[in-house]
Amino acid sequence: MYTAASGMLVESMRMDVSSNNLANVDTAGYQRQTAHIYNSPQRPVVRVHAGQARVLGALGTGALVEGSHTSFAPGTLRTTENPLDVALIGPGFFAISTPEGNRYTRDGRFTINPSGLLATLDGNLVRGENGPIYVGSGEVLFTETGEVMVDGHVVDKLLMVEFNDRTGLVRRGANLFEATPEAGDPFRFRAVVAPGVIELANVNVVREMVNLINVQRAYEANQKVVQAFDETLGKIINEV
Repeated sequence: MYTAASGMLVESMRMDVSSNNLANVDTAGYQRQTAHIYNSPQRPVVRVHAGQARVLGALGTGALVEGSHTSFAPGTLRTTENPLDVALIGPGFFAISTPEGNRYTRDGRFTINPSGLLATLDGNLVRGENGPIYVGSGEVLFTETGEVMVDGHVVDKLLMVEFNDRTGLVRRGANLFEATPEAGDPFRFRAVVAPGVIELANVNVVREMVNLINVQRAYEANQKVVQAFDETLGKIINEV
């Protein structure tokens, strides 16, 4: 019964993760998540006969979820023709300054704040190789190497970085990441960018829906096992 109960908890967590993926299918730069599932330690099944013990096999004791894994597979590109939109082709992250510190994202939907600085749609400043990028009210264009041009003149270059270990990145919100010591120090990365394009979430809607159906079936199967044990125990208590 406890094994089935742990299975219900695992499937519940998997359902939350898949639901969150579907909820962010339209979030630019969103990276799909999967649950980290581990087997609980197995216990030996022993038969004792005539004072002799014989191991018949191993019995599983359930599973548990320990965090989630982020898939950094590239998402689908969509052309917007917006000069302030830009997408990364291949690896890399845009560097962003937030009130909580430096963050990193694949979301290249930028805008210009009232101070004339390049910012994200959430108001966080986009970092260039020389700091915040001032563009004023001029015509802004991006080159394929990430250079920021205002009225035909290069004013800075987008700070694009990469990490030695992406698993050390911690999600902050829908599409921002914070670098932990496990990720290593960010280093400048010569990425290729596509102006006038955005990267959509790397979520396959059909696959997530199928996954939700499978999770629901597994949850119901474990639930029936728990109910069967509960009914059996109840019958034993009432009749003995």
